[in-house]
Amino acid sequence: MTQKKIDAKTLLNATATFFSFMAAFALVSAFVSANGAQPADPLPSWNESASKTAILDFVQRVTSEGSADFVPISERIAVFDNDGNLWPENPVPFQLAYALDVIKQRSAADSQLALDPMVQAANQGDFAKLLEGPHHDGLMKIMALTHAGMTTDEFKASVEAWLKTAKHPKLGKPYDQLTYKPMQELLSHLRAKGFKTFIVSGGGADFMRVWSERVYGIPPENVVGSTTRTKFEMRDGQPVLVKTLDQLFVDDKEGKPAGIHQFIGRRPVFCSGNSDGDKAMMEYTTINNPRPSFGLIVHHTDGDREYAYDKAPKSSGKLVEALADAPTRGWVVVNMKDDWKEVWTEAANAQAEGSQKELTGNWVAEDIAGGGVIDNAQSTLEIGKDGSVSGSTAVNRYSGKAKIEGQKIEFGPIATTRRAGPPALMDQESKFIKALEKVASFRIEDSGLLYLMDETGNDIMRLSKLSK
Repeated sequence: MTQKKIDAKTLLNATATFFSFMAAFALVSAFVSANGAQPADPLPSWNESASKTAILDFVQRVTSEGSADFVPISERIAVFDNDGNLWPENPVPFQLAYALDVIKQRSAADSQLALDPMVQAANQGDFAKLLEGPHHDGLMKIMALTHAGMTTDEFKASVEAWLKTAKHPKLGKPYDQLTYKPMQELLSHLRAKGFKTFIVSGGGADFMRVWSERVYGIPPENVVGSTTRTKFEMRDGQPVLVKTLDQLFVDDKEGKPAGIHQFIGRRPVFCSGNSDGDKAMMEYTTINNPRPSFGLIVHHTDGDREYAYDKAPKSSGKLVEALADAPTRGWVVVNMKDDWKEVWTEAANAQAEGSQKELTGNWVAEDIAGGGVIDNAQSTLEIGKDGSVSGSTAVNRYSGKAKIEGQKIEFGPIATTRRAGPPALMDQESKFIKALEKVASFRIEDSGLLYLMDETGNDIMRLSKLSK
């Protein structure tokens, strides 16, 4: 086979044609990109709303060179409260949940510790007792037992071990998976636009620094929180830092602007919080700031997907004064129910879907309202894939429906047969039905046990799964 010889002129013309085509293709692609294709939405979990528009508009203005509101990269500081702003704070802040779980474990293994009145109050959930006195002596003792007298490495290991097994009592998911997806997107968007993001929270700095980078992408050096004095020691020839409760600095309310000045050294231009504890930080960020600034308040209005509260929270997070000041200060209030298309990250949603699948089947009660059950008198609960429920009260048969959304579950109405039985069994039946009527959520432990909880997150029934 002979090859056709191509002269130099033909090759030159072909080459010119190829490069002309590539140039034209590049121009067309650029035109399509500029006029047709839309950039990806940086906040896809947010509904189209005034709050989303205000956030995106502010970020665009302060990061566009030539804009009258342009802020240099070195001054793009964004500060975020943590509890209630980036993840939940009910029924108790997660750090307090850690302290309560740790003290319960330690007191179970130490009979002398278990006799301490404040330890008993903690194990019984008697917060009124813990908060007695002008300095909340009971609570301070629990914090001393769980947060002091150990090295920083020992404390870090303790927190990491807790996070591997602990789950939220109402939502039934690991604590470090319960971050708000819309706020995670906001953090990412700000960082993509040259902002440095910081946590400024009343929570303990050492507690948050254990997981802040893994969970939020915020490195430990960008965490400003409550602190105490740390001592340097040499132990067995090795340098260690030992935690104490001396020189307590509480990074809350007026302490937040002071903490920002002390640990960051620049005035923020973006601030996000959810309570009156963040009001001073919002004021410091937005009042008489020489740079354009933005204040954001997350208002908990979604009792179905999370919690609904402001003036009467279950624990921390009271929001009255900051909410009243928002219109005159120009702070943007995010309505969680209306403004957020999704609340949880994919990891949390996957956990919830898995729990719902595990929930179906036949269960038998092992404990009802802390009073146990009668041996050989089974109160059972069968949950179908369609939400149907049925079983035995120990005397009568019953049936009804369950409404299941994520980790939330409600039973009713329930119909039962009317057969009479021995007084003890009728008493168990009454307690069983009353408990079902109070159920608001559930969780399934790694042990496979099902816990049904009331609206405050208290366990009211423990069940185990019956073999098929």
